[in-house]
Amino acid sequence: MPSTTIHFPDETLEKIDAVARRRGVSRNRFVIEACEEAVAEDAGEWPPGFFDLDLSDEDRRLLQTAGKELEAAAMKNRRNRGAPIL
Repeated sequence: MPSTTIHFPDETLEKIDAVARRRGVSRNRFVIEACEEAVAEDAGEWPPGFFDLDLSDEDRRLLQTAGKELEAAAMKNRRNRGAPIL
């Protein structure tokens, strides 16, 4: 497995170590899982082919904008802000 070096401020590293200890995982495992979660949450793009309809470029743009506005409104009005995003 490839490796990399990451430099954390001392205070952040102490917090990472404390959480990793509470979860019963290594610092490395904790950082990998945190990165995997961040990458998974960054899936905000439309899937390829999703808009392959007979839409004009303007209609496609409007539909994309409306979808993003709907998502933003839903996120803003969530009742349980600590729940994971589906």
